[in-house]
This record gives sequence, structure tokens and C-alpha cells, in this order.
Amino acid sequence: MNWTADRDEPGKLASGVLAVAVHIAFFALLVLGVSWQHRTPDTVEIELWNNLPPAPQVKTPPPPPPQPKIEPEVKPPPPQPKVEVKPKPEPEPKPVAKPDIALEKEKQEKARREREEKAEAIKREQLAKAEARKRDEAKKAADEKLAALERDRREQEDRVAKLQKEQDEAIRRAQQAQASAQAKMVDEYKRRISDKIRRYVVKDPCAALGNPQIVFEAILLPDGNTLQPPRIKRSSGSAACDDAVLRAVIRAQPLPLPPDPVLVAQFRELNLDFRPNE
Repeated sequence: MNWTADRDEPGKLASGVLAVAVHIAFFALLVLGVSWQHRTPDTVEIELWNNLPPAPQVKTPPPPPPQPKIEPEVKPPPPQPKVEVKPKPEPEPKPVAKPDIALEKEKQEKARREREEKAEAIKREQLAKAEARKRDEAKKAADEKLAALERDRREQEDRVAKLQKEQDEAIRRAQQAQASAQAKMVDEYKRRISDKIRRYVVKDPCAALGNPQIVFEAILLPDGNTLQPPRIKRSSGSAACDDAVLRAVIRAQPLPLPPDPVLVAQFRELNLDFRPNE
């Protein structure tokens, strides 16, 4: 018989294992059976003798042989497939940077941060300049607009002032013209009043005086009559001549007055410079 063939015969290994298990079980039953047959000895009464007879030898009968217990054939469980547990690879240790390399990297990182900070500062400065330029342009535009409005306002004021000046000048000229016309009218009616009074003067008391000048005052009513007798404000130097002039004023009533009521008001207090001998 080829032992290699017997070794490779299927189920032979399992049979051998089963036979060994049966023998082990039988031996265990034998030992347990002997243990179960062991009994506690009964109590023995002993009598004491002066001369002890030789003790009889008691032989313990051997225990009956245990009945063999037939164990059912137990098939071994099929072998579990082995699960290969791969160990977790340990992380590779980081390479220790050399001092020069680490210092160079730190310098490069610092230089990069400085460049970024410088670029950010330049950007902020440019934004600030742009904002300032916008504000300056807006302020300049607002100033120009205000200046234009101010010019328009001054021009408008100049036009208004010019028109007002022209209007005032026109009014002044009109007033001057009116005043001149009124003055001429007043002079004209004073001349008429003098002519009328002169027709009623008795010239004999004044003839010897040459061309005397008399100023008298008379308060006239709107109808040309005097409110009260006239009075001499500056005498001719002759009372007779002065009386002759005053009597002529009373006889010449009503004195001629202009039709304009405004001018009549100027004749209410008449101060007339009168020459009786003209």
C-alpha cells in the first residue's frame, strides 16, 4: 500500500480524529463510573481488648465494568475560510525639513504676504484716490453750477437795477418836467396877479421912490379872494406907498389862480415880490 495515497485519501483524517475522540470519551466514562461507585463506609463499633486479635482483611470488590456508551458520530464543522486581515498601512512620516529649506520657505511665505499686503494697500490707495477724484469733480461741478446761478442772479439784479434806474430817471425827468411846467405856471400866474394888482395901485405915493420893491403876504382862498387883509413883509421905505399897494391887492380881488388844484395849493400862502412902478 502506498502511504502517500492513504494520506491523500479523502475522509481518512476525519475518521482518525473521530476514533481518538471515542477513546477519550470511553476513558472519561470509565473514570466517572469508578467515582460514582465509591461509597462512604458504614460505622464500625470497636471493642478494646488487651490482646488484639489480628484484624481480618476486607477486600473491596472491584466495581462492575461500566457499560460502554455509544456516542453519536459527530461530524466536525466544515473549516471556516480564513479571512486575511491586511494590516493598516502606517502613515508615512513627514520628511523633516532641513533648517535651510524651512527658513527659505518662511522667507518666501513672508515675501508673498508682503507682496499681497502691498498690492492690497495700492488697491486701497487707488480706490481712495478715485473716490477723492469723484468728490472733487462733483464739488467742482456743484461750484460751477452755483457760480453760474450766481452770475445769472447778478445779471438779473443788474437788469432789474438798470430798469429801475431807467424808470427812476424817467420819473425824475417827468417830475422835473412837471416841476418845471408847474414852476412856469406858478410864475405865469404870479405875473398875472402882479399885473392885475398894478392896475389898481395909486402911483403918486410911489412915484418919488423910483422903482421901489415891496414884498407882501396874502392868504388866498381857492376862489382867489384873500382870507384876511394882506400884510407887508418888506417895506418900500414909504408907508404911503405900502398902503397904496395893500389897498390895490384888496381891490384886485379875486386874484387870478391856475385851474390845477395842485398848483392852487402853492398859492395859499402867497409871498409876492411886487414893483408898483413897472
